[in-house]
Amino acid sequence: MTQIPARADVPAGALELLGEKGGAERALTAALASFQEQVQAVSSLDLAAVVEAARPAFAQGIAFSSQLVDIRGRNKLRVTVMHACGAEVSSEEWADEVDDPLQASGWMLAMLLGIPLTKQALPVKPEANPATEPASAGARHPVLAAEASSSEASEACAAASGGDVALEPLTAQEIEATHQRILALPQAARRELTTAFREHFQVPRNARSIGDRITQHQHSAFIDRFLEEFEGAQTPVEP
Repeated sequence: MTQIPARADVPAGALELLGEKGGAERALTAALASFQEQVQAVSSLDLAAVVEAARPAFAQGIAFSSQLVDIRGRNKLRVTVMHACGAEVSSEEWADEVDDPLQASGWMLAMLLGIPLTKQALPVKPEANPATEPASAGARHPVLAAEASSSEASEACAAASGGDVALEPLTAQEIEATHQRILALPQAARRELTTAFREHFQVPRNARSIGDRITQHQHSAFIDRFLEEFEGAQTPVEP
């Protein structure tokens, strides 16, 4: 156990607990890093497929749980990854905003463990649909008339969010699609994206994953730009 010198203004017991917590977090980080060096990509983010790919992590003292948590009468689906030493990290989504809880549990677990998705399984990014507008927090907006133009949809969306479309929340489907695109990146590129996202959006250092931070259109737009630049860099230059 790490020994931390006592200070006059801090109880020795509190410092000891901090030392134990820091050691547990380092153990989880090390176990995840070791697992990610040998992890195999999955062709599906179904929970069963992700759990199968995660077996090497389980052998290193990592476990996970998926449960519904009641939040003032509304359920949240929470996936938690924990280490035998006591450290844990979790991701969650509103249960009534996901189509398939098992599928949602699968992609949340994959994000937390860093299990990549094969490019063959990567969904095609849907074209913007001018007939619909993103749902704002706490309510779902009605579908706009089929003949509405994209500019009309944008204006309606901006009005619903107080004029700032970037702060509009993503739907559960949009979040899942964004996570899948991240998981399809090579490990080095995922690390680069994670670092850039943390710096740009000032994600707290104690947050191990950016998965549950991807909630607004500004987040997906940032990731889209990164992916476009990455894909552009991979395109061979004509001689």
